[in-house]
Amino acid sequence: MDAVVVGGGVIGSTVALALARRGARVKLVERGELAAGASGRNHGLLFTPTDPVLVPMARATTELYEEVAAEAPVPIRLDRAPIGVLLAAGDDDVERRAGAAEAEAVAACGVPVDRLDGAGVRGAEPAVSEDVVEAWLLDDGRRLDPAALTVSMALLAREAGAEVRRHVAARALLTEGDRVRGIATDEGPIPADAVVVAAGPWSGALLRDAGVRLPTVGARGWLVHLGGGHGTPSRIVERAGWHPLPDQEAVAPPLASDLAAGGAGPNVGSLIHPTVDGSVLAGGSRQVTAEPEDPSVPALIARRAIELLPGLADHAVLASWSGVRPMSPDGRPLVGAVREGLVVATGHGSQGVILGGGTGLLVASLVLGDEPPFDAVPFAPDRFA
Repeated sequence: MDAVVVGGGVIGSTVALALARRGARVKLVERGELAAGASGRNHGLLFTPTDPVLVPMARATTELYEEVAAEAPVPIRLDRAPIGVLLAAGDDDVERRAGAAEAEAVAACGVPVDRLDGAGVRGAEPAVSEDVVEAWLLDDGRRLDPAALTVSMALLAREAGAEVRRHVAARALLTEGDRVRGIATDEGPIPADAVVVAAGPWSGALLRDAGVRLPTVGARGWLVHLGGGHGTPSRIVERAGWHPLPDQEAVAPPLASDLAAGGAGPNVGSLIHPTVDGSVLAGGSRQVTAEPEDPSVPALIARRAIELLPGLADHAVLASWSGVRPMSPDGRPLVGAVREGLVVATGHGSQGVILGGGTGLLVASLVLGDEPPFDAVPFAPDRFA
């Protein structure tokens, strides 16, 4: 089996590894650098999904990452156990209901949860603002280096026999009748028995010319990187209402009238975690990519972070960056065949790292005709037809 994988993010790199380790002759094609997009520009956190349908894919992902961590050519720094998540709510009924709903959803997916009152919050995390009156302590959250993970997956795929080609843009799909037979690139055609498009928010542009239309939309998310110091939390701290529940992660495609009116603006929340090197990553935001990139978003993120953890005000700003995530209408990825010889793997939203390993295993089974590692039906791309 000759397979071409388009996209050198965490999804494409893991697909290439899974296929190569099962004996396929794989070419991984990336238009830029590995992990150049959102795959290398995210928190790098493994959470248990709030959607039970996603749990088997997430578990398969974690198992794969644990397996490759010891042999990864670039250290991925995966935590051995969860460091904990403090889901915080102020004295606001809407926020407290959102926190309770998230805690209930996570508990239903197998995560131990403890409810804390104001005194309990301060005992668990003294750096949290005094306006937090209720919180839930989740036994969840493992950190890793997302860029190192993505690069390691691609390098391990190469060790297994895959060809990894960077700075090669896929321009079109090559077809023969109804079957896809390869891709056209800047360096010429690459024939293949199977093509896997895992190009994140750019997947649609390649698929559209082949008559395949996916209901995904790109959403930009920003992160602010702060130095360490007094007020750094000991665990992940999240403001209630930011982590989406099932069916809440979708971002509607913008209309021309929306853009003409100035756009909807960013949705900004607080998710703060202490990194393994002692610095702090603060996020996050979602904004459809049809709107101009907004450089004011990092300031909003910093403001929300200081409101939740006042001690962060004195931390040095090291950097800020953004990445574009492919969002689906129901918050679940689109993974499956869309034409003979053509498989898509996109729409993971903000859960690309969380679901990347399981996605790679699922795609490999679909391409090679093996038994799927878990139920593939909920991810079928034609579920929106």
